[in-house]
Amino acid sequence: MNGKSKISNIERNMLKLTPRVRSIIIGLILSDGWMQKRGHWNPRFGFKQSIKNFPYIWYLYNELAYLCSGYIYSGKSKLRGKIFYNLSFQTRQLDCLIEVYNLFYSYIDGKWVKTIKYDLFFYIDYIVLAHWIQGDGNRHRKALVLNTQSFTLKEVILLINILIIKFDIKPTLQNDRGYYRIYVNGKDLNKIKDQIYPYFVDSFLYKINN
Repeated sequence: MNGKSKISNIERNMLKLTPRVRSIIIGLILSDGWMQKRGHWNPRFGFKQSIKNFPYIWYLYNELAYLCSGYIYSGKSKLRGKIFYNLSFQTRQLDCLIEVYNLFYSYIDGKWVKTIKYDLFFYIDYIVLAHWIQGDGNRHRKALVLNTQSFTLKEVILLINILIIKFDIKPTLQNDRGYYRIYVNGKDLNKIKDQIYPYFVDSFLYKINN
């Protein structure tokens, strides 16, 4: 159904999130993904990455294409005088996305803000973790860093506790110039690697392999 610019309300209401797709979207929202909701309209999901990560964007689009009306599109931005090229896609505005939108977004100071809520505990799984790492994780020697600097200290601590309980690992908090990120040591990374490996694209395997 992707590529069809207009669909009927009946077709739109037939679109549902499979457990796999829901986990992928949640993992991406924990990284660089976003959701948008205007007024009484249903929310939509969007994701953008550098053009050098085309294999991953292409993989994601093929997983989520049935939720989209268009295709991947290119863009560019300028930072410190240098041009950067990116690729992105977004879904239709869909009722089936409300559950995920409500999981992450809170109305704060007159606007909707991406936050971390306690209910995330019931949704996070190895698929979520795999796409969280691919979207916003960095390899640091034999360890892994999850870039959570956009979240508050309280939210990052909540994420750490979820990881401890759900995956039986012991991530730690790192202060990055007043912002906070999550550090997963090499032993714990090896502990979860076999479970998240099947959900990785080849070009991002360096993030979890020695």
